[in-house]
Amino acid sequence: MNFFSAMIESLVNFVRRNPLTVLFIIVLALTAPALLRGLATLILYLVFGFILFIVIVLVMMRWRLHKVRQQVQQQFNEQQRRQSQAYSSFYDSQTRQNTQEGEVKVRKTGATPEKRIANDVGDYVEFEETKE
Repeated sequence: MNFFSAMIESLVNFVRRNPLTVLFIIVLALTAPALLRGLATLILYLVFGFILFIVIVLVMMRWRLHKVRQQVQQQFNEQQRRQSQAYSSFYDSQTRQNTQEGEVKVRKTGATPEKRIANDVGDYVEFEETKE
């Protein structure tokens, strides 16, 4: 019920704001009903055409975004493939240069790891633990 009262109220407000337009529509409806029907049909076609245009533009934008996304994905995959090929070819060339087929290298590791810092770096501080 509120919907109908809101529609009637909006129509009354339209008539208050545009009295000459409403008078012209009423005179046109009384004197030339066929012309009014044609005008209403034209307005209806314009509104539906505008809506159809908006829908077509939205669909085309979505399609274009989909295409751009596919291109970016393809470029990303191509770049990843090139980088992995470059890495694998570098790794293969390094392993081929360092070792020959059938050659075994044995390296002995020390029991204690080498010091990373020289002996003369830093100060040694003696300390005692005290119990309180």
